[in-house]
Amino acid sequence: MDIVERDMTKYSDEELMELVKERNTRALKVLYERYNIGIYNFILRYTNNREISEDILQETFTRVWYAAQTFYSTKGTFKAWLFTIGINITRNEMTKKRYDYQYLEFDEIIGDGESENKNEDEPVDNFLELSELKDTISKALEHLNPFLKEVVILKHYQKLKFSEIAEMTNTPEGTLKARFHNALAQLKKLLDKVEF
Repeated sequence: MDIVERDMTKYSDEELMELVKERNTRALKVLYERYNIGIYNFILRYTNNREISEDILQETFTRVWYAAQTFYSTKGTFKAWLFTIGINITRNEMTKKRYDYQYLEFDEIIGDGESENKNEDEPVDNFLELSELKDTISKALEHLNPFLKEVVILKHYQKLKFSEIAEMTNTPEGTLKARFHNALAQLKKLLDKVEF
């Protein structure tokens, strides 16, 4: 990494996007390194398919490159704009084709750190129970309609605020909150049926 590229890591997203508009590939690379894991994890939780998720991730950053001129920092943050692109591509991809869903083990999600943070002294049964619970929750998410699933993934797993999700999805905060609470109620009903 040369000095210019190292200095770019200190640039704000908006400064980097100005460079991307000037066709600076290093600026795009810094943005990719900053956001690829978060976007990939969102897509992976939404699709439950690694191959599709990898394709959509690449398509998302390809669109960032080609649509850079449409980004205006006065209209919102880069992160919101990026997630909007990722969400729209994911929605389109999942509605135009019928996919066989693959259930993922919870530790297949990149960078969540839950399996890494496991206490070495914790009994294996507790860890296995936690693993089974997370797998069960992941499967239960598949039974939600896409809009409910999407808000749960963005709010719970991506740790975004409702205001950020509203900006990304162009949906009123009140609607998102109602969807989130509806999703939690449906998940509770589904999980109540499962014996642990």
